[in-house]
Amino acid sequence: MSQPARVPRGLETLIRTIAGGASAEERDQRASTFARGLAIGALVGAAIAGSTIWQRRQTRPAPPALPLGESPEPARTSAPDPTD
Repeated sequence: MSQPARVPRGLETLIRTIAGGASAEERDQRASTFARGLAIGALVGAAIAGSTIWQRRQTRPAPPALPLGESPEPARTSAPDPTD
């Protein structure tokens, strides 16, 4: 069997401070509530970011499709000659 993971002392202190509570049962409940809230917040943030990216992709006009074998014409830098 593997050994339990060692948590760095500073991180363990932070977790114990956040968990708080008078009894071990209350500390466990508060820690799990905190972890659940953290996970839900991360999922909501990811959903909002994904939605924003999706909206930006949908509003951008698609470039015109070219038939196979054709290349785009070079852009003109001056006005067309009226004598053509």
